[in-house]
Amino acid sequence: MILNKTFFASLATAAILVSCNNQTPQEKAAESMEQAEEKAADANEEAMNTSEDAATKDAEAVVYSDKAAANAAIASVPAPTLSNDKAKELYTKLGKTWVDRINADSHEKAVDKEKSLLDIKNEIEKDLADGKISAADKDNIMKYQSDCLAAIKAAL
Repeated sequence: MILNKTFFASLATAAILVSCNNQTPQEKAAESMEQAEEKAADANEEAMNTSEDAATKDAEAVVYSDKAAANAAIASVPAPTLSNDKAKELYTKLGKTWVDRINADSHEKAVDKEKSLLDIKNEIEKDLADGKISAADKDNIMKYQSDCLAAIKAAL
């Protein structure tokens, strides 16, 4: 009999412990809702990060595509007819500087190449004044520069 009472007391104690540890349906629903909200917030954050990454990659692709188009445009500009090596040197320098300007990967480099373009223009004027190149050479080189600029604008 004592064994039965002990058994029933243990059983009653276990039932009380189980019922105390179990949540009510409302508590379970509230906890489940919190977990669902947390998962939704995490999924939303992950989707935003993925979207930002995709936008960044798209922007980079556009930049590289524009650079490639501008480089191809400059390559398609015909070389001017020049009378001497000094004029050819200036033309080559100008073409390389345009390509470097297009491919500049920072603002500082772009500004530096813009300054170089102005320096080349000044050098052309100086060499014309010094008689190192002819007026026709100067005109042809300057036409080449304007053709390069027009080709770049058309490509973009």
